[in-house]
Amino acid sequence: MADRDTIFRLLMQHEGEIRAFVGSMLRDRSLSDDVFQEVTLTLWEQADRYDASRPFCPWARGIAAHKVLERRRRDRRFPLAFSPETIEAVAQAFSRTETGSRHELDALERCFQRLPERSRRLLALRYEGDLSVGEIARRTGRTLDAIYQALSRARAALEECIRRRLAAEQEGA
Repeated sequence: MADRDTIFRLLMQHEGEIRAFVGSMLRDRSLSDDVFQEVTLTLWEQADRYDASRPFCPWARGIAAHKVLERRRRDRRFPLAFSPETIEAVAQAFSRTETGSRHELDALERCFQRLPERSRRLLALRYEGDLSVGEIARRTGRTLDAIYQALSRARAALEECIRRRLAAEQEGA
């Protein structure tokens, strides 16, 4: 258990990392700031739940991921940069190891940029634009099945790319 003074000190020490994590999930700066404030308030309120023998950032990022997903559940138009599944996967990856956190975020960003433009566009329509698969199919002139398959392939490619990058970094280390 930690007291609020400890949480305040740790939050000030790691503010940039937590803001970057929230910002990587949301492309809108104003929304990112709003969610960061919610995260800060939750960290403060749950200070007694923090185990000071464990790293602070994984705990804080877990709360941040939860807050992002909570906002999305409340407002389906809430723009996410990635799918809820991807956000949860990234949060889990961050939690596995503190030292690798920068590597995982970098891998996610690089892998997303390496996706074909068409895949990035579909992911943006689905998760940033919060369009239904049916609406995407209508806008692109493709079938529902084709959109479902394309989104599934894009998410799988993103996940596989992240795994390969992280594995290659571990082998090189």
